[in-house]
Amino acid sequence: MTIICASVWKRRFLAAAVCLGLLCVLLLAGIIGLLLYREFDMFPLKHYSLNLLNSYNNLTKERDQLQTSYNNLTKERDQLQTCNKYGTCPQDWIRSCCSCYYISTNEKTWDGSRNDCQARGANLVIINSREEQALIKAFNKRAWFGLTDIEVEGTWRWVDGTPLTTSYWNKGEPNDFEGEDCALVDNTLKDPVVAWNDVSCNRKNGWICERQLC
Repeated sequence: MTIICASVWKRRFLAAAVCLGLLCVLLLAGIIGLLLYREFDMFPLKHYSLNLLNSYNNLTKERDQLQTSYNNLTKERDQLQTCNKYGTCPQDWIRSCCSCYYISTNEKTWDGSRNDCQARGANLVIINSREEQALIKAFNKRAWFGLTDIEVEGTWRWVDGTPLTTSYWNKGEPNDFEGEDCALVDNTLKDPVVAWNDVSCNRKNGWICERQLC
């Protein structure tokens, strides 16, 4: 009788253990199912949030670009208003923004060219920007401009004494070949920002003067 009862108890224990195991499996499956459902349910929201963030970043970038353009246009407008206030260029000079440019019709040494500009109330042109360099190159003139290292070899300075910071030298220039100390815009070069050569200051070339209006 004792053996029979023990056997029955053992079968009941095993059945209970199996049922408990099945319940655990079902519970785990339920938890996994809930997690997957929650993940899939949240996916559209995450996708929508990501799209909103991308749109915000794009709009912020466009706003910054528009602000930069607005600031540049405002600066140009103010410059033009100031230039108009201070007058016009002499006859046969070319005006661009706040500067007047004179393009020579004959040739002189670098010093002779500078003296001519000064006699006109100007100086050899100082190139302050990429845009001004492109303008000077567009004049299609092999011409002196206001840059030299005649005082200290290798230290290039503008005619107003300021040091050269941004340059547009041709490849291999400046090379100081046989004491070349003055800068020349070479109209034979196609690239407007690769257009400078150093040349002997005693050679005769055309030149470009600049008179600032403001």
